[in-house]
Amino acid sequence: MIETNGVGGLIMIDVIMKRDANTRSSDIQDMHRLRYQVFKERMNWNVQAVNRMERDAYDDMDPVYILAFAEDDKLVGTWRMLPTTGPYMLRDVFPELLDGQPAPCDPRIWECSRFAVQTAGDTSRDNLAALGKATSEIFCGLVEFCLVSGIEQIITVYDLRIGRLLPRIGCAPSWRSRPHRISNRVTLAGVFDINQRVLSAIQEASGITGSVIRQFPKLEIRDAA
Repeated sequence: MIETNGVGGLIMIDVIMKRDANTRSSDIQDMHRLRYQVFKERMNWNVQAVNRMERDAYDDMDPVYILAFAEDDKLVGTWRMLPTTGPYMLRDVFPELLDGQPAPCDPRIWECSRFAVQTAGDTSRDNLAALGKATSEIFCGLVEFCLVSGIEQIITVYDLRIGRLLPRIGCAPSWRSRPHRISNRVTLAGVFDINQRVLSAIQEASGITGSVIRQFPKLEIRDAA
């Protein structure tokens, strides 16, 4: 999970699926631009980029996107979701983070990747509060969507700073890897259970009431053949 420049105030979540590609093409392009700013410009990672937009092969696999918008409707955060029944980054790109555990392959376990939130990019108390607030609301949106879609766990890769933040927002992994240094960050993988108790814990810790999702499609989960 990575952060970049300046967010505050109310955040609302849209869940974008393949069927929304035409009607939400502008928001999807903004998402790729945000990812470029974070992963290419700020982090200087070796990622694929064209026309100042970052995308990779996993964006061609019909992912679900969690998009976070500020009160002025500016995109301020993004997260990508893919089922573990197909290709996904933890298994295929960062297998060392599994610490020898088998890679999940289950229609009810999904991977979240390419998390980016706009903050001031410093370590001030105000910036950390903004990061925590945005992360809380995006997690709430994710859990809400998973609850109605039959997703029971998510797996994700995150850095040590976010790892320290997660218990404060009421969201702790049920399993996590040892810390590994990848590029210039200490990185972990975590498994997070999805249930009403988890949603309530995040809401209580963060002072969130009601749904944070304004566009709320339901995903149809099918068992693997």
